[in-house]
Amino acid sequence: MILTDIGDMSAVDNRDLSAAIEAARQPLQAPAMPPADLRVRLRTSAHLRRVLPTGLVVRRAVAKGRAEWGNPAQRRHALASMNAILGGTERADEIEARARRRLIEEEVQRALYWQPWPTSKVSATSAANLELALSANRPVLISVCHLGPYFLQMSAVTSLGHSPFAVAAPWFFEDPTPDYWGRRLARWWSGIAKRNERLVSSVGAFPVLSALLEQGEKVVIYFDMPGGTRTDFLGKPVMLSSGSAKLAFNAQALVLALRARRAGDRVWSDVFTPLDAHDFADADGLHRALAAVHERSILELPETMEDPNRAGAWENGATEHEWARRAPHEQAPSSPQPGTETPALGTS
Repeated sequence: MILTDIGDMSAVDNRDLSAAIEAARQPLQAPAMPPADLRVRLRTSAHLRRVLPTGLVVRRAVAKGRAEWGNPAQRRHALASMNAILGGTERADEIEARARRRLIEEEVQRALYWQPWPTSKVSATSAANLELALSANRPVLISVCHLGPYFLQMSAVTSLGHSPFAVAAPWFFEDPTPDYWGRRLARWWSGIAKRNERLVSSVGAFPVLSALLEQGEKVVIYFDMPGGTRTDFLGKPVMLSSGSAKLAFNAQALVLALRARRAGDRVWSDVFTPLDAHDFADADGLHRALAAVHERSILELPETMEDPNRAGAWENGATEHEWARRAPHEQAPSSPQPGTETPALGTS
C-alpha cells in the first residue's frame, strides 16, 4: 500500500481548513469487501484466514519464497531492487544474498497481510521511547518507511489509546474495485478502522496536518517518498520529500521514527529514540538527522524495503547511483501497481 508523503501537496483554502480538520477527525467507515471471482475470494477470505494458524501460513510462504529464486523473472526483479537499495552502501557485497531473502519476505508479507492483524510487539526500549514521546505533552510526528509488514506498525501506538492521523493519496478513498486489488484496499480500510486510526487526504494536507499537530494530535508521515530535496541517503544522492521535517520543525514537535520488523510469525514495532525539533537550527538539519535514522534502520533489514522503483515512488528512477524520479515523458514502464500478481513488498 502506498501512502503518500506531503512534499508537493497543494495548500487548502483557509475557509475550508476547519471543515477539512473536522472531516479528518471522523471515525473511519470501512467499505464492504467487494465481490471477485472464486479464486480471489478464497485467497482473501477473512473467515478462512481466521482458522489457518499463522505459523503454518508463514512456513509455507517461506518455502514458496525460497523456490521463487529459481524463477528468472523473479530473481531479476529481486536483484534489481536490492541493487537500487544497497548500491553504494557498505552492504553492497550482500546484494545477491539479500535478494534471495527478499523473495522470502515478499511471500511472507503477502501471507501476513491476509491473516488476522494482531497488535505488534514492542521491546522494553521501544516501549520506553513510546512513553517518552507520547507522554511529553508535545506535538508528535511519527516517521515511518515502507519497510517490513508496515500495515501492523501503528498498532503499537493505537494499543495505547492514541488515534494517529496518516496521509493517503486520493485513490485510497475511491470505492474498491471488484477484484484482488479492490479487496486488498478494503482489507486495509477494515484493519485501520478497527484500530481507530484516522486518514487525511494528501490534497491540501499540509495546513491540516500542521493544525492537527498544534492541537496535540499524532501525525504519521512516510519518509521514503520522492520529492525535491537532494539527500545523502543509502550511499547515494536521493531526491526525497522533506515535508516531514518541515512540519515537525514548524510545530517544534518530537519526531518518532518507527519501523515494522518480522521475527518468525510475529511482528515487532521498533521505536527509535525521538528527535526533538528544539535541537535543530532549521528543518534541513532535522531532515538530515531523520534520514540518518531511517538509513540505519533500512540497512539492518534492506530486503524488507519496498521496491523504490514501484509505481507511485521513483518509478524506475532509482538506481545504485541515485534516486531521482524522472519526468513523465522520460519514464519507462514502472514496477507493477500494488495488488497485481507480481510480488512487491507491501503490495499483498
